[in-house]
Amino acid sequence: MRFSMLIGLLRPIGPVIIGISLGFTLSLLSVSWVEESCDINTIADEGIISSQDGSLKGARRPNSISTGNDGEEEEEDFQPRIIPYKPVKQSQAKYISTELGIRERLFVGILTSKNTISTLGVAVNRTISHHLDNVVFFTGTRSRKIPHGMVVVTHGDERLIWNMFQTIKYILEHYITEYDWFYLAQDDTYTQADRIKALVEHLSMDRVLYMGSPEEFIGGEMQGRYCYGGFGYLLSRSLLLRLQPFLENCRNDILNAKHDEWLGRCIIDYADTNCVEEFEVR
Repeated sequence: MRFSMLIGLLRPIGPVIIGISLGFTLSLLSVSWVEESCDINTIADEGIISSQDGSLKGARRPNSISTGNDGEEEEEDFQPRIIPYKPVKQSQAKYISTELGIRERLFVGILTSKNTISTLGVAVNRTISHHLDNVVFFTGTRSRKIPHGMVVVTHGDERLIWNMFQTIKYILEHYITEYDWFYLAQDDTYTQADRIKALVEHLSMDRVLYMGSPEEFIGGEMQGRYCYGGFGYLLSRSLLLRLQPFLENCRNDILNAKHDEWLGRCIIDYADTNCVEEFEVR
């Protein structure tokens, strides 16, 4: 009787009791699952993963930092380094052309002096520098101030004949491997630069040539003709190379002659070449 009364009292609240029991049970299960997940994440954060063969080997996540040696392989911490920039050295075209045996066509040398370089020398430079790229002025001595935009070489002796000798020597030492033709003139010579430049473009670089305004030697004691310096003259590279071994002998033969006569004697005696006024281009 009493049991049936108890059942009757509990029947309305039975679903409530069952629901509470199920909720409590599920809450316990969820707490256990969360703890297991936290343990797995903790292991992953320490950078340890399980390999296929079941062994544990150290492995870092991209944002992890290794604090020691894990397994057999040792990992080094990444250390950023600054590599200094080293520019690539570029060779100047001048030296490249020299190595390849390529020479420029025309070199121009102007014989001047300390007293005339600031007047006649400047005038010549303004006249021909627009047409010719390589113009050098040779003088015995020079003033303290060098005219702007001019390349000047000083020999230390104002005598014109010594200036000529030193100029030929300087050309052989510094320019003979870089040019095919050499035009020499005085600072009082009017030079048609464009015609000189056009002329050498049609001449063979291997030709032995001494070209200018031919003159006979004073007194007629010497056969042959030299090129008059007042009009300028053209010398080939081949001619200067033939003359080079005997230049010191020519120095010993310097007398009280004019500079253009001295050079003509030297070329005739040791290069066996006379001055010609024109040359047939083949």
